Amino acid sequence: MKRFAAVVLGVLFAVLSTPLAIAQPGPDGPRLTLDITELTPRVITPSSTTLTVAGTVTNTGDRRISDLRARLELGAKQTNERQLRAVMTGTPASAESRSTFIDIEPAVLEPGQSGQLNLTVKLDGTGGLKITAPGVYPLLININGTPDYGDQARLAALNVLLPVLGAPGHSPAQAPAQPAAVTMLWPIADTRPRIVATPYNAPTLLGDDVLASELRPGGRLDALVSSALAVQNNPQVARSLCYAIDPDLLDTVDAMSRGYEVRTRTGNVPGSGAEVAKNWLAALHRLVSGQCVIQLPYADADLSALAKVHNGDLMSYALDTGGRVQQVTGMRPRAGVVWADGPLDSTALAALNGVGVNTIIADPEDLNESQSGGNVTVGSNVRAQIVDPLATAGFGAAARRPAAAGIAPDDPAIATQNGLAALAFRGGLGTSTTKPVLIAPPRRWSVPTSELTQLLQSFGQLVDSKMLTAAPLDDLLTHASANNAGSATMNYTADDVAASTPTDVTDEMASIEDTMSDFRNAMTVDPTQQVDPDQLLLPLRYALVRNCSTAWRGSTDAAQVSVGDSRAQLNTMLGSVTVETSEVPISMASGSAPLPVFVRNNLPVQMVVRITLNNNTGLRPGAVPDRLLVPARGGLPVKIPMEALRAGKFAVTVNLSTPDGTPLGRPAGFDLRSNEYGVVTLVLTIAGGAALVLLSARQIYRRVRARRQG
Repeated sequence: MKRFAAVVLGVLFAVLSTPLAIAQPGPDGPRLTLDITELTPRVITPSSTTLTVAGTVTNTGDRRISDLRARLELGAKQTNERQLRAVMTGTPASAESRSTFIDIEPAVLEPGQSGQLNLTVKLDGTGGLKITAPGVYPLLININGTPDYGDQARLAALNVLLPVLGAPGHSPAQAPAQPAAVTMLWPIADTRPRIVATPYNAPTLLGDDVLASELRPGGRLDALVSSALAVQNNPQVARSLCYAIDPDLLDTVDAMSRGYEVRTRTGNVPGSGAEVAKNWLAALHRLVSGQCVIQLPYADADLSALAKVHNGDLMSYALDTGGRVQQVTGMRPRAGVVWADGPLDSTALAALNGVGVNTIIADPEDLNESQSGGNVTVGSNVRAQIVDPLATAGFGAAARRPAAAGIAPDDPAIATQNGLAALAFRGGLGTSTTKPVLIAPPRRWSVPTSELTQLLQSFGQLVDSKMLTAAPLDDLLTHASANNAGSATMNYTADDVAASTPTDVTDEMASIEDTMSDFRNAMTVDPTQQVDPDQLLLPLRYALVRNCSTAWRGSTDAAQVSVGDSRAQLNTMLGSVTVETSEVPISMASGSAPLPVFVRNNLPVQMVVRITLNNNTGLRPGAVPDRLLVPARGGLPVKIPMEALRAGKFAVTVNLSTPDGTPLGRPAGFDLRSNEYGVVTLVLTIAGGAALVLLSARQIYRRVRARRQG
């Protein structure tokens, strides 16, 4: 079913031929909500005779509403972008034609009740709407009603743009002499990172199981893949699409397909989405095979924040992930192209060259200089390929910043239909252009399958009618390379700084990286396991990148939880190398015996470790090896010479660390007992006693001799 949310107007001046009262919102919000389930057709052609709108009206207030009626109102043909943007932000246009009011069934709704809206109106002006020429028109779906103790008013309304390729019964619009070449990015990304930990040779742990439902038929991610598969038989539409994929999503779904666990309040439980993950990956592989693919930063990371951590060491993990995308999908992303979220600061731009990125996809709002298309140079050897601002606003991405907010970025009704109208406007129904047009929908798009399929089919209709030309991304980039529009700077403002990854999170990331570096230096390849230490630590480096995900913007707590998970994952690895403790006290029968220590290494790599002793009062330890090589998945027995300085009970703590001091495992406590002095101690005691006797005898002899002489 075609389904999309409506914009509910709490306070809206009526634009009817006869005056109406201003709608009065209830104490907790609007009294009435409108949920549209059908708008047919989406594009008016000369053969169209009627327009059908269906949906549900719900009383969300605390009063009964009666006299519920609905009608459609059509405004004048829009002639400029300003007019279109006003409609996109919910501002109704003055009506030039209106249908008659139709009662909603039932016409009286108690609080919480819903009624059905079914409107089918003619398009020839006889009791309906009158369209006389091709163009893009504003359509208002108007719901009137009378709340108890109130007057009749407009209680809900939906503004949407309606493309008209030809007035009913008239000739179609004349195609432009040089139709605009259009490329559309198709985002395939999760709404937020899910992975909590990826233990070596153990199931991946996710923070929730929401992704499983999004991969199932009818889910958000299934919709993005299945709708594009549905139009693959149209080669023109297929060649215009370029799939923008987040490698973190691929890693997550790939891990799910092999079996995974989900963290809950009561402990970890098996995940439910292994089979749907396999099916979705297979469908994605079919979709992108032989098609254009570009990458999003890993986990859609905040590159400006990431570039500041350890001089940008993690940038390569966020951006040099083409191999991973190719491994899962079979297609390697276009080299040097990345679609980042929002403007980048100078540090991030400078770091892009170091990881091979020379082209970023950018919104005009991300630039200080006004640009309506094409490309500009924004850094040393970095070019910004600019998306079309009108289509971006139409699809809802303009809501990223409060100043440009008009519609919710995942609002299916407005975002899909208005984006389609913006494309038609670019294709000759308004301000046509000969420049290539790059379309960038919201990167975390949430639209039902039927809506996305309808969008792509309607886009194909515009291409078939010669209003637009479908063009691959490579053509657009080649054209941009030959037609550079100059230089610009990125509009990285104080608001962007405030929304960036918190400093305490990036500081903790730097601390984790320091520890990881020392940990890595203590690792070597074990000949029996043949595991590369860098590959062992790779999941943790990607975990650090997730800490900077733009999905955490506006939620400092979420970013802190994420970096806390990274620290816990590292601590788990550090705890895999430890000292086994003895369950019973160790007896030192001779008062001088070695302390048996067993170092256990559960990692698949060899570890170089150092042993230190603490709390060993009353004991004299012998030499402790400074560097011990512990085999992978095994252990190493170590005997530390130990001598008791007295008889009795002793406690000693054995600490394990890397050679440079990073603690490994937990300190191990040992209890020792000795009924005798150590051999050396005993010899020294006897020698001391003998010396004392000799000194005493000498002193006595001197006194006796002195007395005799006296």
